[in-house]
Amino acid sequence: MPEVILAVDPGRRKFGYAVLKDDCTVLTRGIAPSSQVERVVRKVCADFSVTRVVVGDRTGSRESLTGIKKALRGKKAVVCPVDEDHSTYEGRYRYLREHRRGWRKLVPLGLQAPPEPYDDYAAVVLGERYLVKGKRGETGEGR
Repeated sequence: MPEVILAVDPGRRKFGYAVLKDDCTVLTRGIAPSSQVERVVRKVCADFSVTRVVVGDRTGSRESLTGIKKALRGKKAVVCPVDEDHSTYEGRYRYLREHRRGWRKLVPLGLQAPPEPYDDYAAVVLGERYLVKGKRGETGEGR
């Protein structure tokens, strides 16, 4: 049975989330206020057969974990931490690369600033890290 994971990039004010299949295909992604983490996790778990929730281990992770664990009560999904090192930078780069149109093609990516939040792209990075490295035990799971 294919694994479906929910990746969460936690933050103090908002968080990014992404649902990925075990082949790293992104099914959905989004950004929501941190106060809504419990509601969003419940909805995503109801809409998709999530088997694992991967959470970045840095800013806002403690607060987010509380809401995530409440949302998962009675469900079989497992929560796993993943190293969040440089995931925001990678998410920013992916966002800019994907939205490179018009004048943005002329300016180097390092000189551009995204016009909107891109936490969902950082969540995709976290999900991919788990799927690629986590299967070999390199995510920090169990710390």
